Amino acid sequence: MVSRTMIIAFLVLLMYLSVTNASNISTDEASLLAFKAQITSDPNGMLSKNWTKGTHICKWIGISCSKKHKRVTSLDLKSFGFRGSIAKEIGNLSFLNFLDIGNNSFHGQIPDEIGNLRRLNYLSLQMNNLTDQIPESLGFLTRLQVLDLSENDLFGNVPFSISNVSSLKIIDLGFNRISGNLPRGLCARLPNLQGLFLSKNQLAGQIPSGLNQCTQLIYLSLSYNQLTGSLPRDMWNLTKLRELYLGWNNITVPSQSKVQ
Repeated sequence: MVSRTMIIAFLVLLMYLSVTNASNISTDEASLLAFKAQITSDPNGMLSKNWTKGTHICKWIGISCSKKHKRVTSLDLKSFGFRGSIAKEIGNLSFLNFLDIGNNSFHGQIPDEIGNLRRLNYLSLQMNNLTDQIPESLGFLTRLQVLDLSENDLFGNVPFSISNVSSLKIIDLGFNRISGNLPRGLCARLPNLQGLFLSKNQLAGQIPSGLNQCTQLIYLSLSYNQLTGSLPRDMWNLTKLRELYLGWNNITVPSQSKVQ
């Protein structure tokens, strides 16, 4: 016969798990409602009609949840015509692995708290009106594979902390106002990088040696910047490179190279 003590302990455990799960769901709900509160224009009424406390958050538009934990794993609100800023509370969606709010009109800074989303593997904030510098905290996203911040109004340097994210396959920072030099040693720590897009910025100085260490690189786009000097010789060792864009700089290129 199971002892009374063991039964009580089991019931307490069930109560604890139930309360913990409810608390986690409440955290996700509070984070999403804070995100909604920062949206000043919702032209199609998508969130005002759907993101309400009367329905479970896993049924809200743009939201996907895990089957096991019933936590928010995906926030996909691309091309909804939203205007507003990105609430820092988005960093509390601790199970999030996919975040795409591109092609809207979000403005202001990228919150540092996005660096708390340690499960994130896809991040797209492209085609918005985001400004200020790219937060160093993105270097904490150690599972990230795609980083797309293109077509905003971001300025400052390319944060070297990005090189901490060895899982990255795509980095797209094109069509911003990013300045300074390309970080040295970037490729030494990004062995999986396949695409690096930095066109239409204000990058200056020479292209550093060491890009050949991005052994998986297929696309490299650096056109429309203020780069000078000659191409480093080790770039010819990029055997998987298929597309290279260097136009509208002041780069000396050997005549045998094929540059678009």
